Amino acid sequence: MSDAQEWDFMNQKNPSNRSKITIDYVFGIMCFLLLIPTLMVAFGEFMDIIDFFEYGGDMGDVLVWILYTTTIFSILLISGLYFTDSMKSDSIRIGSGFFIITISIVNLISRLHDFQEERRNWGFDEFWLDFLYWPSTHERLELVFLGIIIGFLIVRK
Repeated sequence: MSDAQEWDFMNQKNPSNRSKITIDYVFGIMCFLLLIPTLMVAFGEFMDIIDFFEYGGDMGDVLVWILYTTTIFSILLISGLYFTDSMKSDSIRIGSGFFIITISIVNLISRLHDFQEERRNWGFDEFWLDFLYWPSTHERLELVFLGIIIGFLIVRK
């Protein structure tokens, strides 16, 4: 009875492994599809920045927009490539993960600088952590920290 095929658990293929690959692939496609609304919102933000040039905007606003847009775009693109298993070599995967980590850290530094300017402009003289309770503040930081975590997960695999 131990020679029967239905009792040979070691040689049977795991059916859940196939569904995991399908779920990963679908998630990667969803990351690619999210690039479309991301680009549409980024284009709208760019048009607003162009309009601000009439009212005292400068090239620093454009550079910050490029940094923020590149961060979210690269997170979605690299995550999509990762989950669709399009990164064939480990060096591409590790380099992509470090790119996400690096751009997210630069984004974090830029956002902290922006927060300091906002606090000064609004006359917010209370403790700095009280400023983080505002949704407009902590949501921006959450994106940056998620980018760093995603980068580490891609590097680690």
